[in-house]
Amino acid sequence: MVFQGFAEGKSWHGICVFIKNKTGCGTQMTVPVCWRSRTHGDKSKEWEAITMKYAVLSGNERFEIREGELKSNGCAVLQVTHVGVCGTDTSYWHEGERYRGVVIGHEYSGVVVAPGTNRALKPGDRVAGYTQNVCQEPCGHCEACLAGDWDHCTNRRVFTWKGGELGHPGAYSQYTTWFPHSLVKLPDNVTNEEGAMAEPFAVGLHAIQVSQVKPNDRVLILGGGIIGMSCAEWARTFGASEITVSELNPQKREIIRGYQVADHVVAADAPDLEQQLLDISGGGYDLLIDCVGVPSAFNTGLRALKPEFYMRATAVGLPHAQFPLDYERLVLKQVLLRGSKGHNFDEFKTVISAMASGRISVKKYISRRIKLEEVQAGFEAMKAARGLDTKVIIETQ
Repeated sequence: MVFQGFAEGKSWHGICVFIKNKTGCGTQMTVPVCWRSRTHGDKSKEWEAITMKYAVLSGNERFEIREGELKSNGCAVLQVTHVGVCGTDTSYWHEGERYRGVVIGHEYSGVVVAPGTNRALKPGDRVAGYTQNVCQEPCGHCEACLAGDWDHCTNRRVFTWKGGELGHPGAYSQYTTWFPHSLVKLPDNVTNEEGAMAEPFAVGLHAIQVSQVKPNDRVLILGGGIIGMSCAEWARTFGASEITVSELNPQKREIIRGYQVADHVVAADAPDLEQQLLDISGGGYDLLIDCVGVPSAFNTGLRALKPEFYMRATAVGLPHAQFPLDYERLVLKQVLLRGSKGHNFDEFKTVISAMASGRISVKKYISRRIKLEEVQAGFEAMKAARGLDTKVIIETQ
């Protein structure tokens, strides 16, 4: 049998299909069944099953803890230890009825139980999972692959849910499986908790690289969430001389000041914000990074750029409605506007290396730790905190 996207005789490392599996409590969980490649394994090998607990969306703002069996043959099997709560996770929770039965969680670390076809790994190795775009071998024939951009292979499968299509079950669970080539071994001086934060800091790194930050740049960042803080950390690493963060929540502004990564933290709703920004920056910023997707904030940021040619603006935050743009200001200042989406595998590995070398510090951004069994109460507490949490970590063991 040849799967779609794989030519007869082509060497491939593994592919997953999805089945409905009856669990011990009478519910169903979609679990991956991974066949080993023709060159790296025997498809006749018996599957090994692991009984585990996992959190599943069961309604609007509702999680249930269930028990089920995870079966895998060919994919790496991992004991999940830590999962970061992404902003998209909270969105899925709010709309839980739409995503009923889905196991979410894509920012995670864990311990290898079975390495699958990755000969560089062994049982007991601590790893972080790269889950951004590609979760299987690139097909080799789509436009992205032919351009060398395998992270955007059109035949990829995503982790948990994206674009309205169910992908690979997520990491809000005690165990998961993952494609072996998408796992990165953690250095001895990088904890599993830090490893679970590699994904948001890779998003920030990608934004900074897209923005082409240069030494002595003055940078304005809109939004003080984890992506904004990630951008600030990397902007400093790349040599930015002055970093200003604009944040709406006054309590969050005090928290950001405590991180000591920004030179200035300003109120996003200040009536004289534009003039404040021009005064702080000595006439304007070289770069605007938008991590919130709010039109009024973005347009104020555009007006706070230097009155010179070819200032830069990068959009990271997604808007939730129509986005009226100060097009005249964009044209007259000849602003180079770029979008920044996600990150790639090299950037993910760079983050982990930077954690090990001390180039970036991530642990200070953890604002809350919750157990897997307490995930429902934890999300309710986050909702009550009204955006004060920077990064929440779920401990799954």
